[in-house]
Amino acid sequence: MEQLLDYKVEVDFAPMYECVSSMTAFLSKQNHTAMDSGKLWVRDVQARFAPMLLRKMQEVVKKLDDFSLAPYIWCCPGERSVEGFLEWFDGLSSGELYEISGRFGQSVPSNLAELRDTAADILREWNAGYFSGIDPNIIKGLEQEAESRRAMLSGNNDMEVFEAATAGMRLYPTEHLKQVIINPQYHARPLVTTAMYDEFVFTSYSCDVLPPEAGRPAPALLRLTRALSDETRLYILRLLTGKQLNFTEIVREVGLSKSTIHYHLIALRAAGLVIVHTNVRNASYSLRLEALNGLPQQIGAYLES
Repeated sequence: MEQLLDYKVEVDFAPMYECVSSMTAFLSKQNHTAMDSGKLWVRDVQARFAPMLLRKMQEVVKKLDDFSLAPYIWCCPGERSVEGFLEWFDGLSSGELYEISGRFGQSVPSNLAELRDTAADILREWNAGYFSGIDPNIIKGLEQEAESRRAMLSGNNDMEVFEAATAGMRLYPTEHLKQVIINPQYHARPLVTTAMYDEFVFTSYSCDVLPPEAGRPAPALLRLTRALSDETRLYILRLLTGKQLNFTEIVREVGLSKSTIHYHLIALRAAGLVIVHTNVRNASYSLRLEALNGLPQQIGAYLES
């Protein structure tokens, strides 16, 4: 049997990634409950935009459902601030747009140039109404995280660095996969989002770049204790001890609806308590014990701080 070649991991960051991530997090209603920022942040941001513009943004996101900007941001040769990227993006000819999409094996829609124009317009609105005014320490912290994560790559530990960054996503080599680009994100915490192509994978991983308020627990400790405080989640962890189960098997064993199990797995993944074994096409889950290392000490340190 032919041995599969290991993929290479590249750590990338640019403000444009976070601009897209923040807008997607805001407009993805199905994820609001799972996000650390939650519905309070959503309501605060909603107040900054006219209702008509909000409706337009929702309509645009539906149109762009299968259109990922990550490959374009990665390919951008110049400044990748919001303004710098969009100036380059606007200047691409139809042929150049198709060439980049084709490189990543994206399904290329016939109206690609129109989608580009629509995406650029709405991102400018988002930047003007929200993103340009975010705490600059968010971007600074994400840049520092990318530098730190990049320094961990030694040339033969790409799979391990990917798993550590994503708190438990174990991506196995495939026949075609060559490169994995990871970038830290803040607004969508604790979610990990991935766009997969034949030879490339783009993954945005969660990063707590701002310190908690004085006297409040660190977000990672809060996610861990919340995940462990539910009977169903503890039962799922017990099922996953010493073996791998796919989503259908977990649903069958627990006896609850798919949506409920999905919700519980999000919480367990956010806490780093499960390993997601994936080869791009299929996924299964197992217990990630290292997330529990030092938990008593973490709680003790917080209580005594």
